[in-house]
Amino acid sequence: MTAITPPTRSVFETSPEKLRPFLEGLAARVSGGSNWMVRKKTVCDLLLGLDAFFALPAAERSALMADGGASPDLAEAEGKAEGGPEDFRKVLPLYVGAILEGMRETVIASPEQASIYLLSIHPEHQAAAEAWMLADPRNGKSVRRLMRTDRRYRQLMDRMADHWRTARSS
Repeated sequence: MTAITPPTRSVFETSPEKLRPFLEGLAARVSGGSNWMVRKKTVCDLLLGLDAFFALPAAERSALMADGGASPDLAEAEGKAEGGPEDFRKVLPLYVGAILEGMRETVIASPEQASIYLLSIHPEHQAAAEAWMLADPRNGKSVRRLMRTDRRYRQLMDRMADHWRTARSS
C-alpha cells in the first residue's frame, strides 16, 4: 500500500459553484462501489457516458435536457463544456481528480485504483499511483496489463489524449 498525499489545490475550490454538486454526485456514485474493480468500471462508464452526451450536437443535448432526459446536474455540467466533445475531453482529468478528491482515500492498494489515479489532474494522485507501481515490479506489471486489456479504460485514456497533448505542449 502506498500513501496518497492530499492535493494541494482542490478541484472543488477552483470549480464554478454550480458545478460542485455535480462533481460531488460523481464522487458519491463511485465511492458506492464495493471494491476498486467496481469503482474503476463506474468511473469509466460515467465519464464515457458524459463524453457520448457531449459528442451529440448542441441542439440534441439541449433537447434531451429539456425533455427531462438528463439530470439537472448534467445540465449544469453542460455549461462547463459548451464547445463540444473536444472541450469536454480536455477537462476529463479534472473530473477524475474531483471524483478521487471527493472519495478522500489515503492509500493505493490495487492496480484498478492505481490506473484511475494515473488519470487524475492532481500530481499528488499521479505520484501516489506511480510510487505504488514502483514499489513492487508486479504492481507495475498488473497496471500495464490492465491498460492493455480493459476496453473501457483504454477508451477513456484515448479520450484524455487531448488534455495530455495540450498540457505537454504548454
